[in-house]
Amino acid sequence: MAVSFTVPQRKIYQPIDTVESLQQHLQWAASVELSTIPPYLTALYSIQDNSSWAYRLIRTVVLEEMLHLMLVANLMNAIGASPKLSGDAVPTYPSFMPHHAAGGPFIQLQALSPALASTVFMAIEQPEPSPHVPAQGDYYDTIGQFYKAISEGFERVVARYGAPAVFGRDTGFQTCATWFGLGGGRLIEVHDLESALRAIREIVQQGEGAQFPRAPNVGEEPEGGFEHYAQHADGSLTPVLGTPWELSHYRKFMLIADGTAPLPPVWPIGPDPDADKLVGWRRNLTLLFDNVYTFVLSSLEAALGSKDLKNAFFGAAFPTMQVVLPALAGLLAQIPKYDAADPQLGPNLGPAFHERPVPLAEIVARTDALLAVDPGFGPIFLQTWRQTLAGVREQLRNSQKSLNPKA
Repeated sequence: MAVSFTVPQRKIYQPIDTVESLQQHLQWAASVELSTIPPYLTALYSIQDNSSWAYRLIRTVVLEEMLHLMLVANLMNAIGASPKLSGDAVPTYPSFMPHHAAGGPFIQLQALSPALASTVFMAIEQPEPSPHVPAQGDYYDTIGQFYKAISEGFERVVARYGAPAVFGRDTGFQTCATWFGLGGGRLIEVHDLESALRAIREIVQQGEGAQFPRAPNVGEEPEGGFEHYAQHADGSLTPVLGTPWELSHYRKFMLIADGTAPLPPVWPIGPDPDADKLVGWRRNLTLLFDNVYTFVLSSLEAALGSKDLKNAFFGAAFPTMQVVLPALAGLLAQIPKYDAADPQLGPNLGPAFHERPVPLAEIVARTDALLAVDPGFGPIFLQTWRQTLAGVREQLRNSQKSLNPKA
């Protein structure tokens, strides 16, 4: 069967000069940020030792990509729009980066390797060759140039229409009430040009790195510019002195690519998993992951486009991301595609990240059905299977209660 993927098309850059064009570019930015998360997560889930340096590096990148997605959501809500995380906004794999120039990185979902870190992940986070490179919109060479077009777009539309006409459209759905750990970076509410540009700088500096010839001193560092922060009793954060200046995503992947961060043992996830190419319980387990991933996206879309942050985000999307997705992906990564295959040699199953919307009640029912299955890999794995799926079911039921408290 032929593999289909998105082929980038050459575009001519048109400067952003209307609020509607700015909204469209920010929606593309949301799709760009979203497109990086599945390949990074697949590499993360393939790592067998979650205390390894490589695991910790990639995990911080994933958390910051989520931060970037929510910063884009705040930027959109500030000018009267909300991010779409469904339908054509959801990337499929294998594919190119959304709106990237031809010749950009070709992305497949696969186990971590130095080659993956260097040829794909570093290409995604490629820094601008110079601070003076031009802005690029719907045909960009680097993500920094794409966000430069958005920054200039904010400046242009504010100069053209005035700040009240641009930021007076605020939906009221922005949020800063989300915790991303003690790494660098934080959410920024956007209410004017200065805060909009600050939010964009946060995204670009974490991804490809700031144009600093040296690590900056305290007081001049970019927002969230150190790797570790301490939280004080009043809720404020300050850098932990003696810890390193925050590494950009590009530099973190370089550490893995050049062997500075040693490659830990990984599960041999076969490239580009797909439930439609499987049968039986393997297909059903892969479908379950897809269903849960889609539920996370729909909950995020609801949370970032409404005031229902407590239920849609903290009650559904966030705990499902933190508990259910890694549990299911970890189970998939240990299972060989064929009964006679060795799970240390593979190819193994893996998360497909396909959009497959079904009601939450049906997801719970599918989990129940899988709990009754014996995969046939012996009593130790069967215990892992049942404990994992029981934990998944419990969290999904908690999400049901959060979304329907009166049910």
